Amino acid sequence: NHVVRGRTVLEIGVGTGLLSLCALNFEATSAVGTDINPAALACAKFNAERFGWSQKFALRLVSKTNAAAFAVIGPDERFDLIISNPPWVDRKPRNDFEFALYDPGFELLKTLLEGLPRHLNPGGRVLLAYGSVSSIKTLYSLSEKHGYQVKVIDDDRKLDDLPEEFLPGMTLEVIVPPEKLKPSNKR
Repeated sequence: NHVVRGRTVLEIGVGTGLLSLCALNFEATSAVGTDINPAALACAKFNAERFGWSQKFALRLVSKTNAAAFAVIGPDERFDLIISNPPWVDRKPRNDFEFALYDPGFELLKTLLEGLPRHLNPGGRVLLAYGSVSSIKTLYSLSEKHGYQVKVIDDDRKLDDLPEEFLPGMTLEVIVPPEKLKPSNKR
């Protein structure tokens, strides 16, 4: 509860909206959910209406021609908590539903990490769930290049002991040092 209470939330790849709706239920002040799949957004909208969170939950459709993690986020929009259970297999999606599974060349992950300095509030947190060894190793490698740290949350499994794809996935926190955050242009 302390992770979300009083915080603004961005969920990249909102799917059904479950994570955002749980955050709102635990007293997040607002949530924005993005997804490339119109059916996922329709499902998240339905769930938000069903559980009474429509007023605090904004949903945005990501274009397939610009599928970067922050493509539908304004340049000065910042969040206290950025969460995602992103696609974790390096393969090209063939239809809307496969975008939930496949991230070709880990482009979504790359753009997510690149955008954190602009979109994360000071003191904010980034929580990601991945269920493949190669995606987690890519997360570690790219984070190191950006000067971020990665911490595994509540999981004592050894990455080298796991099959390439595994469930349940691991929850990882990307820690962005305060000096990496870009100052906000909002006054």
